[in-house]
Amino acid sequence: MLAKKIALGFGIAVILPMLIHYGVSTFSPAPKEEDGNKCYACEKYKDATPAEKAKIDKENEERERIFKQKETVFQKHLFFVAVPVGIACIFIGAVLSIQAVGTGLMFGGIFCLTEGYICYWSELQDWMRFLSLLAAFTVLLFVGYKKLAK
Repeated sequence: MLAKKIALGFGIAVILPMLIHYGVSTFSPAPKEEDGNKCYACEKYKDATPAEKAKIDKENEERERIFKQKETVFQKHLFFVAVPVGIACIFIGAVLSIQAVGTGLMFGGIFCLTEGYICYWSELQDWMRFLSLLAAFTVLLFVGYKKLAK
Protein backbone atom coordinates (compact mmCIF):
# COMPACT_ATOMS: atom_id res chain seq x y z
CA MET A 1 0.00 0.00 0.00
CA LEU A 2 2.87 2.37 0.75
CA ALA A 3 4.25 1.88 -2.76
CA LYS A 4 0.90 2.86 -4.25
CA LYS A 5 0.82 6.03 -2.16
CA ILE A 6 4.34 6.92 -3.22
CA ALA A 7 3.50 6.26 -6.88
CA LEU A 8 0.35 8.40 -6.64
CA GLY A 9 2.19 11.28 -4.97
CA PHE A 10 5.05 11.05 -7.43
CA GLY A 11 2.66 10.96 -10.40
CA ILE A 12 0.82 14.06 -9.22
CA ALA A 13 4.11 15.86 -8.57
CA VAL A 14 5.39 15.13 -12.08
CA ILE A 15 2.16 15.62 -14.03
CA LEU A 16 1.05 18.87 -12.37
CA PRO A 17 3.89 21.07 -13.70
CA MET A 18 3.50 19.51 -17.15
CA LEU A 19 -0.24 20.20 -17.02
CA ILE A 20 0.42 23.84 -16.14
CA HIS A 21 3.10 24.20 -18.83
CA TYR A 22 0.99 22.78 -21.64
CA GLY A 23 -2.14 24.52 -20.39
CA VAL A 24 -0.33 27.84 -20.75
CA SER A 25 1.06 26.69 -24.12
CA THR A 26 -2.47 26.06 -25.33
CA PHE A 27 -3.49 29.68 -24.83
CA SER A 28 -0.09 31.35 -25.29
CA PRO A 29 2.00 29.14 -27.56
CA ALA A 30 5.73 29.00 -27.00
CA PRO A 31 7.75 29.81 -30.12
CA LYS A 32 9.26 26.87 -31.97
CA GLU A 33 13.03 26.55 -32.21
CA GLU A 34 12.94 26.80 -35.99
CA ASP A 35 11.31 30.23 -35.65
CA GLY A 36 14.53 31.58 -34.18
CA ASN A 37 17.00 29.47 -36.14
CA LYS A 38 19.90 31.78 -36.95
CA CYS A 39 21.14 29.69 -39.83
CA TYR A 40 17.99 29.30 -41.89
CA ALA A 41 19.93 30.42 -44.97
CA CYS A 42 23.32 28.79 -44.31
CA GLU A 43 23.56 27.26 -47.77
CA LYS A 44 22.83 30.58 -49.43
CA TYR A 45 25.23 32.37 -47.11
CA LYS A 46 28.30 30.46 -48.32
CA ASP A 47 27.97 31.65 -51.89
CA ALA A 48 26.46 35.06 -51.19
CA THR A 49 27.97 38.40 -52.04
CA PRO A 50 28.79 40.75 -49.17
CA ALA A 51 25.56 42.67 -49.81
CA GLU A 52 23.52 39.45 -49.78
CA LYS A 53 25.31 38.33 -46.60
CA ALA A 54 24.40 41.61 -44.94
CA LYS A 55 20.77 41.12 -45.94
CA ILE A 56 20.77 37.53 -44.61
CA ASP A 57 22.37 38.72 -41.36
CA LYS A 58 19.73 41.40 -40.98
CA GLU A 59 16.94 38.87 -41.61
CA ASN A 60 18.50 36.52 -39.05
CA GLU A 61 18.69 39.30 -36.47
CA GLU A 62 15.04 40.22 -37.06
CA ARG A 63 14.00 36.56 -36.85
CA GLU A 64 15.93 36.18 -33.57
CA ARG A 65 14.42 39.38 -32.12
CA ILE A 66 10.89 38.20 -32.90
CA PHE A 67 11.66 34.75 -31.46
CA LYS A 68 13.00 36.28 -28.23
CA GLN A 69 9.96 38.54 -27.98
CA LYS A 70 7.55 35.60 -28.36
CA GLU A 71 9.57 33.54 -25.90
CA THR A 72 9.44 36.31 -23.29
CA VAL A 73 5.65 36.60 -23.66
CA PHE A 74 5.25 32.85 -23.15
CA GLN A 75 7.58 32.85 -20.15
CA LYS A 76 5.69 35.75 -18.59
CA HIS A 77 2.38 33.95 -18.97
CA LEU A 78 3.89 30.75 -17.57
CA PHE A 79 5.26 32.62 -14.55
CA PHE A 80 1.96 34.34 -13.78
CA VAL A 81 0.11 31.01 -13.91
CA ALA A 82 2.68 28.60 -12.45
CA VAL A 83 3.63 30.61 -9.37
CA PRO A 84 0.11 31.24 -8.01
CA VAL A 85 -1.00 27.71 -8.89
CA GLY A 86 2.14 26.34 -7.24
CA ILE A 87 1.52 28.30 -4.05
CA ALA A 88 -2.13 27.24 -4.01
CA CYS A 89 -1.21 23.57 -4.55
CA ILE A 90 1.24 23.66 -1.66
CA PHE A 91 -1.43 25.06 0.62
CA ILE A 92 -4.18 22.74 -0.63
CA GLY A 93 -1.88 19.74 -0.41
CA ALA A 94 -1.15 20.55 3.21
CA VAL A 95 -4.80 20.66 4.24
CA LEU A 96 -5.94 17.54 2.39
CA SER A 97 -6.52 14.51 4.55
CA ILE A 98 -5.47 12.05 1.81
CA GLN A 99 -1.76 11.89 2.46
CA ALA A 100 -0.55 10.71 -0.96
CA VAL A 101 -2.59 13.30 -2.85
CA GLY A 102 -1.56 16.06 -0.47
CA THR A 103 2.10 15.15 -0.76
CA GLY A 104 1.86 15.00 -4.54
CA LEU A 105 0.19 18.40 -4.67
CA MET A 106 2.81 19.90 -2.39
CA PHE A 107 5.70 18.57 -4.47
CA GLY A 108 3.90 19.44 -7.69
CA GLY A 109 3.35 22.97 -6.37
CA ILE A 110 7.03 23.31 -5.55
CA PHE A 111 7.93 22.08 -9.05
CA CYS A 112 5.45 24.56 -10.59
CA LEU A 113 7.02 27.38 -8.62
CA THR A 114 10.45 26.30 -9.74
CA GLU A 115 9.47 26.16 -13.41
CA GLY A 116 7.77 29.53 -13.25
CA TYR A 117 10.84 31.09 -11.67
CA ILE A 118 13.39 29.40 -13.92
CA CYS A 119 11.64 30.51 -17.09
CA TYR A 120 11.09 34.15 -16.18
CA TRP A 121 13.66 34.93 -13.48
CA SER A 122 15.91 37.10 -15.66
CA GLU A 123 12.95 39.27 -16.70
CA LEU A 124 11.56 39.83 -13.20
CA GLN A 125 12.23 43.01 -11.31
CA ASP A 126 13.78 42.58 -7.88
CA TRP A 127 10.60 43.59 -6.03
CA MET A 128 8.60 40.95 -7.96
CA ARG A 129 11.20 38.32 -7.12
CA PHE A 130 11.09 39.31 -3.49
CA LEU A 131 7.30 39.43 -3.12
CA SER A 132 6.63 36.18 -4.96
CA LEU A 133 9.37 34.34 -3.08
CA LEU A 134 8.10 35.82 0.18
CA ALA A 135 4.60 34.53 -0.58
CA ALA A 136 5.91 31.05 -1.40
CA PHE A 137 8.17 30.99 1.65
CA THR A 138 5.34 32.19 3.90
CA VAL A 139 3.05 29.42 2.66
CA LEU A 140 5.77 26.83 3.21
CA LEU A 141 6.39 28.11 6.75
CA PHE A 142 2.67 28.19 7.49
CA VAL A 143 2.24 24.66 6.24
CA GLY A 144 5.22 23.46 8.21
CA TYR A 145 4.19 25.16 11.41
CA LYS A 146 0.41 24.69 11.41
CA LYS A 147 0.00 21.38 9.66
CA LEU A 148 3.13 19.36 10.21
CA ALA A 149 4.11 20.39 13.74
CA LYS A 150 1.93 17.67 15.31
